[in-house]
Amino acid sequence: MMKVHLYDFRWLDGNTTEFQASVQNKLGKKQVQKGDVISLENCSTPKCAGSMNPEGIWSPCPEHAEGKAKCDLCKMRERNFIFTAFDGFDRSNVNESDLEKISRPHIVYLALFDTNIVKVGVSRLERKELRQLEQGAHFTLFIAETPDGITARQIETLFRKSGIADKVKVSQKRDFICPEITPEEGVSFLRKILGQHQQSLSEHEYLKKFLLKDPTFANWENQYALKKIQENPKGFHSIELKAGESVSGTIISMKGPFLILETAEELLSISTKDLLGREIDFSSKPIGLYLNNAFQSALF
Repeated sequence: MMKVHLYDFRWLDGNTTEFQASVQNKLGKKQVQKGDVISLENCSTPKCAGSMNPEGIWSPCPEHAEGKAKCDLCKMRERNFIFTAFDGFDRSNVNESDLEKISRPHIVYLALFDTNIVKVGVSRLERKELRQLEQGAHFTLFIAETPDGITARQIETLFRKSGIADKVKVSQKRDFICPEITPEEGVSFLRKILGQHQQSLSEHEYLKKFLLKDPTFANWENQYALKKIQENPKGFHSIELKAGESVSGTIISMKGPFLILETAEELLSISTKDLLGREIDFSSKPIGLYLNNAFQSALF
């Protein structure tokens, strides 16, 4: 198989994820599931992988920009401001067609990644489960349901201003693939946080009616197949493939952007986010980790 330029990695449903990559100015897709054997070689430093319009049509980067997975021009072409930066209150940078994109029912949630890493977020109601899986939330408390994304963003913004993060970096999630917290502890912790921050809506009384009287708790551990990691006696390491390095193994777990691969010697966690914008070779290779440094065992 020839090298492809990796554009995206996304969850399609509770069992299936998909790599999207271009070759010769055409976008192709490769689906993967737990149990699949996969080989990944990073063949380059990052270059802009292009943009996708609202209709799902991909276009290559017109500037062939180097240095990051998506250049500022391609970000602008996608016009995702309404999903990423709109706070629900300030409409100076949005127009009616932007607002139309978030006109359907939305859900507001608290997502837990570890006991001290919780974020508030929103998603379209029909994507509420998928959004948790693609982020790698460990537990979720769904706290409000709104008729549109504007109202949902307002609740999210007020919770953020009261001290809850609305973003969690991949580097933070990397260390907590299997956090040591029980579902009972998780639901108690999230309900306590909700109670502490509800007063942030006090100056916007109309928003309180959208809070769920009985917030719904969700545990995603089984979706990720985390027991496959916890019950495996092999060492568990997080790796980042540099250009010229590769890994090959069986996918035993998937959590958010992370694939957990089993080789003969160890379990390896790799973040697909680290590979976006790189040229990737999916050709089959012998099972194992192949680093530029011959003394790779010294890293662990």
